Amino acid sequence: MGIGEPRDRIQVGDLIQLGDLAIAVSDRGDGPPVLLLHGLGCGKRMWVHQIRALRQRFRVIAYDQRGHGGSDAPAAATGYSASHLARDLVGVLDALQIDRAAVVGFSLGGGPALALAVSRPERVSRLVLADVGAGADEPVKIEALARRWVDLIRRGEADELVCDMLRSELFKVYARRNLRRRNHMAALIRATPIDGLRFTLSEVLAKRKSLFRLTGVLQSVQVPTLVMVGQFDYVCSKAARLLAQTIPNATLKIIENSGHMAPLEQPAAFNAALMEFLG
Repeated sequence: MGIGEPRDRIQVGDLIQLGDLAIAVSDRGDGPPVLLLHGLGCGKRMWVHQIRALRQRFRVIAYDQRGHGGSDAPAAATGYSASHLARDLVGVLDALQIDRAAVVGFSLGGGPALALAVSRPERVSRLVLADVGAGADEPVKIEALARRWVDLIRRGEADELVCDMLRSELFKVYARRNLRRRNHMAALIRATPIDGLRFTLSEVLAKRKSLFRLTGVLQSVQVPTLVMVGQFDYVCSKAARLLAQTIPNATLKIIENSGHMAPLEQPAAFNAALMEFLG
């Protein structure tokens, strides 16, 4: 490591233990802590552009949520729920001895990020909700999508599952930009343990409450909040506006020329908005 370069506390692939669950964590840089929470089927590897940009000024923590990447994937449905993901977030902060951090939740990661801001606001310095609430305005459709993907997993049709996910509103804008990006998104999905993907879909995505039924919870958020959404992220556009209008003093930032995968599709614009908000 060169003189003046930010030091790394945890190397890529290192694990921390939360009870009987091993969580893969990366910990980069020095400065105020920023914790990044990835989306469905992505893992912490999706944050490569953000880690590179932020680590010069911040301590940047990213981890694979249970069932993703290098973290453990419990083999039973009882090992998954929105509450599990929220408790894991607290456990990671405790294990790294971080009392307070800026928390960035993308898509699936928005659930635990929001839960922490509501239940333990003293532990969140700033909250970023990026492309969060997919299908919240049409929960029946998102539940049907989750069931379809779970059915493909049960039938062992992994290739069709990946193709169907890449055709979905969640991933298609990124996947259709060019072959390299399509292959990258496919690789992220394939790196997700099959039990983790199956039970995250059935126990988290298919069972979550719509944001439109949680306005009281959203109104209770007291930490500074930035809501970001891709210009072409049609499954999150209404949810993003709900978040920005309901969370007190929240700011809405639309990432131009981007779909749902804004951190990967338009990293420069995403990073600029993030850096400005984090100060």
